[in-house]
Amino acid sequence: MSKVKLEQALFEILLQASLTNTRQSFVQKRANQYLDQTVVQHHINALLNELTPLVKNDKSVVRLTTFEGGKLHKKKNNLSVNKQIPPLVINVRLPNLKINTLFSESISFESEANTKISFFQTKSVDEFEGVEFDPDKLMLSGTTTQVGDHQFDLYGSTPLANGQVQSVVVRIKVTFVPDPKSLWKNIPSDETARFHKPDTHHAYCENSSMLLMGCSVRGRSHAHKGIHRDDDFKLYCDKSSEWIISCVADGAGSCKYSRQGAFVAVSNATDSLKESLNGHYGSALEKTYNDFSNDSNEENQKSLLEVYQHTIVKAVFSAAKAINNCVDASKGDSVKDFSTTLILAAHKKVQGGYLVISFWIGDGGIAIYDKNKTVVLMGEPDSGEFAGQTRFLDNRIFEDGSVYRRVRVEKVESMSALILATDGITDAWFETEKQLDSLPHWDRLWNELEPHITNKNREDGLKGLTQWMDFWSKGNHDDRTISVCLVKE
Repeated sequence: MSKVKLEQALFEILLQASLTNTRQSFVQKRANQYLDQTVVQHHINALLNELTPLVKNDKSVVRLTTFEGGKLHKKKNNLSVNKQIPPLVINVRLPNLKINTLFSESISFESEANTKISFFQTKSVDEFEGVEFDPDKLMLSGTTTQVGDHQFDLYGSTPLANGQVQSVVVRIKVTFVPDPKSLWKNIPSDETARFHKPDTHHAYCENSSMLLMGCSVRGRSHAHKGIHRDDDFKLYCDKSSEWIISCVADGAGSCKYSRQGAFVAVSNATDSLKESLNGHYGSALEKTYNDFSNDSNEENQKSLLEVYQHTIVKAVFSAAKAINNCVDASKGDSVKDFSTTLILAAHKKVQGGYLVISFWIGDGGIAIYDKNKTVVLMGEPDSGEFAGQTRFLDNRIFEDGSVYRRVRVEKVESMSALILATDGITDAWFETEKQLDSLPHWDRLWNELEPHITNKNREDGLKGLTQWMDFWSKGNHDDRTISVCLVKE
């Protein structure tokens, strides 16, 4: 049989299927029920649309329309589309849809709320891979990989009050946009560069009562350009010491060697504080703090400041000195090239609770967190006149004595964790400085952190925390560093 005859035969079978209901036998009745289904008639109609131009029939014989849920019928005179009536054009604009993401969008005809449309041609959707149109539910759904603006033209008809039928064109406009994350490149930093360091750093340590876990990852804005991670951190805990120490730093992005400034700052501050707290002044800190809390007279204040001087202030000075030692005048370096923030903290379990001492300069945040109960912010962030401005560690705080105003000591009865973070974390989770004091905001953050921090398999927990650090937050693509000291139950 020739191709033309096959097309003619198939056309006649489909036409018969769309026009005829037989009532002779059980099998035929079941066939009728199947043919009556909207989806079946929809596909029959699509085939007819393809075959109509190919067969040599009287056009008046094959003119078809659809109504009542998509069933195909021969046009009767009283249901013929009145060509004298201009077609009703309905424009629909859908919200932007992400590629590679399943969507299901309702098609709403707000200005034609009472319009009942029977669709007979949806070719523009049918031929668009991955996208489907449901004429009964008026839903456009699916997923696509095609980026850009698209228009789907759907053709149908609608009955008018006077018994006539008007043709309808529904024009659906939609823009498929890429996933924002897919636009970011991940270019490795230059391993041959001066002061190179890994793009990701993570570590943990623990003793019988505390677990310390920290992670620092390069921000998307750095990875996209192939530049280094400027943040850094260091942890200390030892079974021979009651003290736990954590330190985070955020190197200034505008300063070319700030990554090294952050590295030497956390290293030297932590080592210095470890040495002093494991000596005489570590033991004296709790006593002098208790004495000052009970009686804030001049003598007790002097004793407390002396302990500060020989412990945490000494550690901060050690960090500033290390930054100055990085400068190589022969290479054209300046101290500003190594600018960094610094958050340093130490704490231990004491009678009646926990004692925490800290220093904070710059942005980011440090808080004593007690799950669903309280949060104690250990200072306040330094913010400048413009977004992204902050204060960096320098010698001025020692010259004017303001370093002492940045030291904070707190004794709390209970705590879940001590959390230190750079602004890559805090800007994403606390949109305003006021929110840093908000317990619900810390609860929300802790709900994300806790499964990783409390994982009994420490390596898996550390891996999970590192993966979590890649969370998406619109507009927040800076380096991210966090240190969490968990109090074991």
